[in-house]
Amino acid sequence: MKHKGLARWLTLSVLICPFSFSAETKDEAAPRPVPQNSPAAAVSELRNQDSVFSILIEAFRQVQGRVIQTDYEARIKAANALDDLKTRRRVIVLANEERDLRVKKLYHQIGNLCATYDTTRHDDELAAGVEVPVNIDTTHAAKTLMDYVFIAPAADDKSGEKKTQTIPASNYLLDKLPDPVE
Repeated sequence: MKHKGLARWLTLSVLICPFSFSAETKDEAAPRPVPQNSPAAAVSELRNQDSVFSILIEAFRQVQGRVIQTDYEARIKAANALDDLKTRRRVIVLANEERDLRVKKLYHQIGNLCATYDTTRHDDELAAGVEVPVNIDTTHAAKTLMDYVFIAPAADDKSGEKKTQTIPASNYLLDKLPDPVE
């Protein structure tokens, strides 16, 4: 995949940046959310948080799914190039097992992120003095993500100007992991 590094960098930056900002206030108590002027504003803010979290968690799942699938396909391609049939079969079995383990790990990580969000969301509800049902809609987030485009560097032209190109999100995102190829 031509832009694999960009996709990994994007995923890492989305995940690491919030932690780097939170590390600055290590010795201080965590800041409490600013109370909203009205319950309607608090409800709206909590719903916006749910929408943003839906997109973030779905983007994480899809980018990591694409990385897992790309690695898997490369292993299968390498296995098919082997001359020894017994070795080829063994490598394919190992590639399937690795893929399954990586997918399980991904969904475990997503579960941990969701649990953390639920705890934080509950704290925000208490601070705002309102109760709003959590609405994490990854189906809608997946559809929204497919409308996005990535902006990537393109080859420089003769004038020395930096050029960019847009790349459809479907090049980096993987809505659903396909069945294993044997």
